[in-house]
Amino acid sequence: MQVSVTFRHMDVSDALRDYAVEKVERIIAKYLKNAVEAHVILLSHRHRQQCTAEINIHAAGYDISAHADNADMYAAIDFAVDKVEAQLRKHKDRINDRKGRASLHEIATTISVDVVQQTGDQGATKVIETETLVAKPLSVDDAVLQLELTHSEFLVFRNSANSSISVVYKRRDGHYGLIVPTA
Repeated sequence: MQVSVTFRHMDVSDALRDYAVEKVERIIAKYLKNAVEAHVILLSHRHRQQCTAEINIHAAGYDISAHADNADMYAAIDFAVDKVEAQLRKHKDRINDRKGRASLHEIATTISVDVVQQTGDQGATKVIETETLVAKPLSVDDAVLQLELTHSEFLVFRNSANSSISVVYKRRDGHYGLIVPTA
């Protein structure tokens, strides 16, 4: 994992760079297994006599960003790291809470999905693959979060609000769609 530090409107300081890298690496090691890169931007506002520290972490599945202002650059780094840590802790707690809740309260449903393909000039279709999916009981918000984490195109789940099988998918415009079949 690579941590890069950018200085804007200020002199490059090895001590400041090492401090920022050490703080960010410690937080990433504590909460993330699959962090791709981290970028720290340190900015000095000369007219306001204030410093800004911005931290951007790109992990597999999501990005985390935080910034903080303070008169002291070291304090600004500390405040930004605290904000990132709070976001990571909240994200980890949501994942752990969801895992325990789904397995204890309801039984998952198994669904069989057939992949079909047209063959020949007649346009006949045949089944080329059958996949079995486990539809875990989730709320719609949890299903969207799970879809973001897995980088899949869709997620089949049992809606915990009404116990129906539903599908959430990522649209081309970046939003999410929900399919709720009716009997």
